[in-house]
Amino acid sequence: MTVPARAHGTAPAASVRARVSRDSLWLASGYAATAGSGFVFWLLAAVWIPQSQLGIEASVLAAVMAAAALASNGPGSALVVMLPLGGPAARETLRRALAATAVLALVLGIGAGALVAGLLPSALPPVWIVCAVAACSVAWALFNLQAQALAGASDARATLIVNGSANLLKLGLLALLAVAAPATPLILVLATIVPAIAMTALSLAVLIPRALRVDDRLSGSVRRWDDDLARAFRRFSFQNAIAVGIVMCAGLSLSFLVTTLASPVEGAIFAIAFQFSLALDLVGVAVATALARSAVGAFAHTAELAHSYALKVSLVVAALGAAAAIATPLMFLLLGRGYPPLYGMAVVGILAAASAIRPGYDVWSALSRARHRVRPVLVGNAVWLLTLGGFVLLLVPRWGALGASTAVVCAALVLTVIGIVGLRHAHPDRTAPLPSKGAPA
Repeated sequence: MTVPARAHGTAPAASVRARVSRDSLWLASGYAATAGSGFVFWLLAAVWIPQSQLGIEASVLAAVMAAAALASNGPGSALVVMLPLGGPAARETLRRALAATAVLALVLGIGAGALVAGLLPSALPPVWIVCAVAACSVAWALFNLQAQALAGASDARATLIVNGSANLLKLGLLALLAVAAPATPLILVLATIVPAIAMTALSLAVLIPRALRVDDRLSGSVRRWDDDLARAFRRFSFQNAIAVGIVMCAGLSLSFLVTTLASPVEGAIFAIAFQFSLALDLVGVAVATALARSAVGAFAHTAELAHSYALKVSLVVAALGAAAAIATPLMFLLLGRGYPPLYGMAVVGILAAASAIRPGYDVWSALSRARHRVRPVLVGNAVWLLTLGGFVLLLVPRWGALGASTAVVCAALVLTVIGIVGLRHAHPDRTAPLPSKGAPA
């Protein structure tokens, strides 16, 4: 079998830089569509939904997204670095990733539903809550997975179509439910999940198959699924689910924790402020995903770009975070007395600082996972998780949303140190290339 040149990392540095920049921009555009519509979504939700109810519904949505993130991250990360193999191997990897994600999301969603039913007040029967959270977790996990599949299949710009369309539908559905049927339970969850189901169906049925066909023509790969790939897929999915999925799960669970440890009012404030943090984090995620995709075929050139990209992302995120913090008081004034402007500004500002100092870790993590070296990332994330959990338990019961944001920035400092050290050791000559047949090392 003839292996394409790109599988051996022979792409010129200029070509690698152009590809990473292009993919980063498309991914960031898709994420920006999500973030921009997300701000509008939460602003309208805060206007239309009473604050205590908003805090509870935001916590339910956080539980759904946390379960989905934990279920989808492992198989999804495998798609980013294994779909470039092309041919029958790529399609079998996709099928297995879909099946694994659905099963994991169902199991984790049932657990998340049990927590929601046991810890949050609701007029719905507990069985209904568990079933609803489980079903929504599966739907959102598959929505997450399709975005990673598009990135792995070299069609990052399609994420703009999917995310943009899903968020426009989400805004429309929120307005319809909040205005025409305000008594509908879990309005936030329904408005988020229903559009995601529609766009996931479009992506899996049309966009991803089209991207794989294009990739096949470019690569000419006839690689088939074999025992080596099966073992690599299982190992990589498991390691990434533990190393990265748990981190995403913990971050997305913060609104739930603030509501249960402090109050629904504090939970509502944090849920809105956290949207700024999520949007800022997506800038680093876009660049890190593009670097991981590029590193599969051209690790040496990609690693050379890592430092400059990490620094640029930090500067961009810092500027955007400062603007968000300055704009927060005006936004909170529009929302009413339940949202103190200066308090909201402090929460957003601290969260923005956390987002600005962690891109180096995100970039280093992406390079490590592209080389299937997940253990160092696992150790770093475990330290982060312990730090975050300790500060959350210490600060949130006393200071609510402000305590949660302080816990986030304290944990981010740990990641910053790890990322600085990791990038200093991420030299091309320290890492062996993938075997020529394309199986993960």
